Amino acid sequence: MASILLVQDILRSERHSALGGFLEAQGHKVNRVMADGEELLTPVQPGDIAIVQMGRASGAGYLLTRQLRQASARMGILLLAAEHESAMVRIGGLERGADFCEAMPQRMELLNAYLDVMLRRVAPQAWRLDVAGRTLHAPQHDAVEINSREVALLKALANSTRHAADRCTIAHAFGVDWVSFDERVLEKTVSRLRRKWRDSTMCDLPLRTLHGVGYCFTEAIQAC
Repeated sequence: MASILLVQDILRSERHSALGGFLEAQGHKVNRVMADGEELLTPVQPGDIAIVQMGRASGAGYLLTRQLRQASARMGILLLAAEHESAMVRIGGLERGADFCEAMPQRMELLNAYLDVMLRRVAPQAWRLDVAGRTLHAPQHDAVEINSREVALLKALANSTRHAADRCTIAHAFGVDWVSFDERVLEKTVSRLRRKWRDSTMCDLPLRTLHGVGYCFTEAIQAC
């Protein structure tokens, strides 16, 4: 799943509240940012995708899209247009940096399709750890459900420099003090996770032992 920055007009926030709920129900992490015209009222946190929902694409929508694109060349941007806005207005949104500039679709499956396309661009080779859904997704679209301890292990690796973590860091991720940590629990967790992935996909998990140190996930992985 994705980390989504949802930019909404402060004067329309109640009317537009359903979108944030839908995205969260899909498992996305949503960071809501209110805007007063072209001014963002809170600092912007980095995300995979930004959705700009200002009631219409032109005007403040254009300006906010340009600001977001200048801040990040990588981030996917969906600028939501009003139903009545013309094709030329929507093209203007694309010219200002949006990946898509369309009206809110009546069928939400289409919104999910927009998000999937942008995710393939912003993280084309990354593994994705869906923390809330307890699922590990490979770049090749294989996916395996995992338990809470396996989630904690992979999240610690995803959030660590070069996706490597020592045993003390992993113990804390498990909610245990290093002094009282039973390393056999970690070894069993790693062994079970590797076996689970191999049995489900017929492939090896890129989880390498750093002898005497800890573990490393040898490919790009992001937790969301």
